[in-house]
Amino acid sequence: MIEKIYNDIVKETCLKYVHSSGVTVYMLPMEGYSSACAQVSVKFGSEDNSFSVNGGQIIDIPDGTAHYLEHKLFESEEKNAFELFAQTGASCNACTSFDYTKYYFSSADNFAKNLEILLGFVQDPFFTPENVEKERGIIGQEITMYRDSPNWRVFTNLLENMFALNPVRLDIAGTIESISRITDKTLYDCYNAFYNPANMYLCVAGKFDPDEVVRICEEKLQKRSPLTVRSTPYEEPLGVINKRVELVMPVAKPIFEIGWKRPLPKSGAMLCDFPEDYLYYNILFDVIFGGVSDFFERARESGLINEQFGQGLMYGRGFMFPFARGESDDPDAVLELLQEEICKFKKSPPPREQFDCVKRASYGTLVRVFNDVDSVATMLSESALSDTSPFCKIDLVAGAEYEKMLEKLSELDEENVCISIVKGE
Repeated sequence: MIEKIYNDIVKETCLKYVHSSGVTVYMLPMEGYSSACAQVSVKFGSEDNSFSVNGGQIIDIPDGTAHYLEHKLFESEEKNAFELFAQTGASCNACTSFDYTKYYFSSADNFAKNLEILLGFVQDPFFTPENVEKERGIIGQEITMYRDSPNWRVFTNLLENMFALNPVRLDIAGTIESISRITDKTLYDCYNAFYNPANMYLCVAGKFDPDEVVRICEEKLQKRSPLTVRSTPYEEPLGVINKRVELVMPVAKPIFEIGWKRPLPKSGAMLCDFPEDYLYYNILFDVIFGGVSDFFERARESGLINEQFGQGLMYGRGFMFPFARGESDDPDAVLELLQEEICKFKKSPPPREQFDCVKRASYGTLVRVFNDVDSVATMLSESALSDTSPFCKIDLVAGAEYEKMLEKLSELDEENVCISIVKGE
């Protein structure tokens, strides 16, 4: 049975279908478009390095296992998935995040064939001691490349010094040492635990026939006994671990990342547990520090920041925090000014007109998502993974209230902050 989820704001209908295997499917046909995008997402990311299955004993795995598994799943005994997609003219790829792994393709033709390929290789793992060992050097080079990237290091150093126990503080790809302990058994154990149909989502957007998607799912999705997989809980302390961390690397101008740590409702909380926080902190930081704010104009005119400055909200399973990033000859002065600005707005709140302006801009940004097939598929995947409605964000923005933004402002502790800096030698 297909459930229709209609949104009166954007006048779009999302179709939801739960296959008998447990895989949840979201579909949004888009008239007038010539391509389609399909994404298979799994709730298994770098954070899931300690877990239990059906209430059994705790299983600890090496850091970077989810990313390693993503690499190896494309390979089969006969031909890898990249070669199969190349034959149909599709563009395919995958990514591993802190809390999920995603496999996807985009194509203008051969949609049915491409969907069959996608569902085929994500359900057919082929790990051997030889092919797992072969990948170790490739992933090791990737780890080294990222560790040589100032922009990546300034970000990971921020997480390492904000969080004490949350696994988000660990590098997604792991370390050279940790991946040396990954075996074919490790990958099969994780695949069998996390790649259970009840833990997987298929999201499709663009030009396609929903009945054809259902038919292919009925033919290709494999039924397996449902499992209950739980990542090991932790009690993350409220305060940041270190307020400041600095690293010397070859950069022309110092770069920085700043994060304000906040409490979450529970260990492993998802977006559905704090939807209003997501909305109002996004709007709030745009009001205070955005491109049309008084702060941005003053700081840029003084030369303290440049056009690289930006702010936003980072969130995932078990974490959500406002951030600011950019370049500056004096990052500590930027942080001091940002904290002063937060305190100033607490004493003298921003005008309602400024809130309304940012609210309209945020609304427009979300509406424009529906102009791009890949963006719509990603929106559906994010909603599925976070247990929220496909139109959750746009509904929240449409109903945003000025007074609630001020409540979030008063709750923000501007002193519970960490700054990560990378400066030149």
